[in-house]
Amino acid sequence: MRRFFRMSQISFKALVGVMDPKMYVLYKIINPALQMVFYTLVVRFVYKSQDITPWILGNAFMLCANNAVFAVGRMLRSDRDQGTLQLIVASPINKLYAYLARASFNIFDASFTVIIGLIVGIVFFDLDFTGTNLPLFALSIITAMVGGIGIGMVIGSIALVISEIHLFLNVANMVIYLLSGASFSREKLPAYLHLLSELIPITRSIEASRIIAAKGDLSSALQLMGTDFAIGMVYMLIGFALYGYFEYKARVDATLEAY
Repeated sequence: MRRFFRMSQISFKALVGVMDPKMYVLYKIINPALQMVFYTLVVRFVYKSQDITPWILGNAFMLCANNAVFAVGRMLRSDRDQGTLQLIVASPINKLYAYLARASFNIFDASFTVIIGLIVGIVFFDLDFTGTNLPLFALSIITAMVGGIGIGMVIGSIALVISEIHLFLNVANMVIYLLSGASFSREKLPAYLHLLSELIPITRSIEASRIIAAKGDLSSALQLMGTDFAIGMVYMLIGFALYGYFEYKARVDATLEAY
């Protein structure tokens, strides 16, 4: 287990190690805080209401996109661009073990970003957690991050075989935001998009957090989180399966350098 977390920590440092403290603060604190203020003001204008707690929570959860989706999505692509992917493929280490270890630290980093968004909601928009079951609320955050990282793993594996990674990541991020129900009810979506939104693992965690914050039925919240966690794990397995398939094709076609 120590080796698992050590590998995760080293991989995370490789992603953020190029940042100086000023850049890290701008990227990890100022940027998500400003995003939170912007989206919340838009929601307040649209709904013409002071009680926008559900949408504050939704937008806070969606701040995880930069960490859970973008960071993990870029992870494998950066291995290919920097020439280390061949070493990973050739190493005797269990690939699933390495895959999960390298992504897992981003769960905590993404959760920190969500907490920044919630602090902005408390300070500027009167978000109130009085009487809220905080441990269960924290569990909903972690569950959402697991789902986001699962999506990031799928995107990262696909990024191995496409050239326009940033375009792909941004489109994927906007699709997730649209289908998650962060800023509006998913019931407003067309029937086919509503059905598609059920496949996004972050949606039920957002709903669970709203139930917990409203002091609603906690058993329903736990059920939603359990479903989201299961879907997130399925995404992780799909991402690893795609990774294995592309590795196999690269070996068979002798295109490992292109891969």
